[in-house]
Amino acid sequence: MLSRQAEARWPHVFILGAPRSGTSLFYELMTTQFAFSYFTNLAHRFYKTPLAATRLGQPFIADHQPSYQSDYGHISGWAAPNEGGWIWQRWLEDGPWTDEKKIAELPVDEIRSTLAGMSNLSSSPFINKNVMHSNRVRLLDALFPNCLFLEVQRDAKDTARSILRAQRRNKGPEAHADEWWSVRPSNAGGDTDIERACRQVIGVAEDIERDCAHVGADRRFVVDYAALCADPKGTLAEVARFLGTHHVPAVALQQNTLPAQFSLRPSKPLEASEEDYLEDMLQVKGIRVADQ
Repeated sequence: MLSRQAEARWPHVFILGAPRSGTSLFYELMTTQFAFSYFTNLAHRFYKTPLAATRLGQPFIADHQPSYQSDYGHISGWAAPNEGGWIWQRWLEDGPWTDEKKIAELPVDEIRSTLAGMSNLSSSPFINKNVMHSNRVRLLDALFPNCLFLEVQRDAKDTARSILRAQRRNKGPEAHADEWWSVRPSNAGGDTDIERACRQVIGVAEDIERDCAHVGADRRFVVDYAALCADPKGTLAEVARFLGTHHVPAVALQQNTLPAQFSLRPSKPLEASEEDYLEDMLQVKGIRVADQ
């Protein structure tokens, strides 16, 4: 199947953002409101052969019925959208920032044929959310020229608090040996979990902005999480217009109801001393990302 795949008809679309920033909700909205191809939980489960799993599974799994709920990024159901972490990990290491130089070490034809095949199977553009994409924008651009980036941004305090609570509850990915958790931006470091969370929120956003400017700032669209929750229909319409200007059709699906809004719950503040420390860390000098 891989050897038979023609080039993808449309540019691929990648969803970026810090952990706990609302990327999973946005991913599910994009895959249930528009006709996109994507890695399902089934494809993720058969990560060595995701294209064959998707082709063979099509007659046997029902279309995903959205509930717009996730468990630290996991959305239930065989047909539900999945980050495809195990698929990407066959080719790329999770964690560190990387750029286009990495492409010399990769099975480029296999990677391109896999994503093109996903798109070709459903005759629709391919979309994928994975927070690890946030620090490999330049590599993705080298692999998939003209690909597009949709970045979800959430209030920095709320995101940092959510990252902290996820780590303290042992949710999501396991921390690395140096206690770093999830995607590692260019400014990674810090002596406490609060400082690391703040560096992560700021660093991921700065890595994305810098690297998208490098490959072409016009190919990045920022989705404000609060606006998405308040007006999903309007926000998705803006995203569809952006994609359309880059020749990626966002064909509306009629079978899935779109809620008028989603409840936006600010994260519960930390203890007073930790809250002050978090505030300081988000503003402190010296944790900004250095130029690559």
